Amino acid sequence: MSKPLFGGPQAWPAFEPVNDTVRGGASTSSWTVDSETNSGTFSGHLDITALGGAGFASQSATFEPPLHLGKRSRTAGLLVTFLAPARLSPTRALKPHKLVVALKEEKPSRRPDGRRESVTVYQYTIDLDDYRDDLESAPGDDEEKRVGNEEEEKGGRASVTVLAKWDHFKPTYRGRPKEDADPLDPEQIYELSFMCRSNFGEQAGDFSFDLLSLAVASPHSRGLGAWFRRFLEAVMAHFAWTWNLVAGFFWGQRGGGDGAGDSGIRLP
Repeated sequence: MSKPLFGGPQAWPAFEPVNDTVRGGASTSSWTVDSETNSGTFSGHLDITALGGAGFASQSATFEPPLHLGKRSRTAGLLVTFLAPARLSPTRALKPHKLVVALKEEKPSRRPDGRRESVTVYQYTIDLDDYRDDLESAPGDDEEKRVGNEEEEKGGRASVTVLAKWDHFKPTYRGRPKEDADPLDPEQIYELSFMCRSNFGEQAGDFSFDLLSLAVASPHSRGLGAWFRRFLEAVMAHFAWTWNLVAGFFWGQRGGGDGAGDSGIRLP
């Protein structure tokens, strides 16, 4: 079971832009919600010229009191459901395709000039290009992936649900890894952000990510995709063993030809 958080039957929180303009950059971002489907679209333009190859654009929602997503021992992570990129759409060089889901355990304070103080940010990155062409294979054994009905989604695009485990949210401080940070505590979340960043010139330009919902995953969601694949592998292995046994029996009954029947299975 999962606990719906935002999207679907639940309203999205209010988001505000937090872009690289606070550092002299020129990136832009916006957040819009479709009144009919309650899906959210995070879009904008990622600029890498103003800051010499760097850049980021994000939309952030703050919570007071903080969100209580549950204990780590009783939850697995966030289920992020989004629309996969269209299969036939070409990927332009540098076009942004990596979406970052970011969480903060601390409430950011404001400087006298209005800028926000830096705090530890826990980030999980989803590369949407992993879901562009081959929607039937999961990106890794440590992630859950569910594919929805393409005909029910707009533009013939399938919905995909990815399990972002708590342990896979990487702590950063001012964009750099923070090795001495404690693991993410989902019991107290003051801020949720969707971010698109340049990764030092790796991606730039216009971007648009369609998010359908966020939910808190139960421990039973952990490794569901890997478990199911292992189950199928076990079934196929058993089927192959049974087939070889039956084929060997009939081959032995027929003599196998030129003495080959001696290696088959015979009834007394």
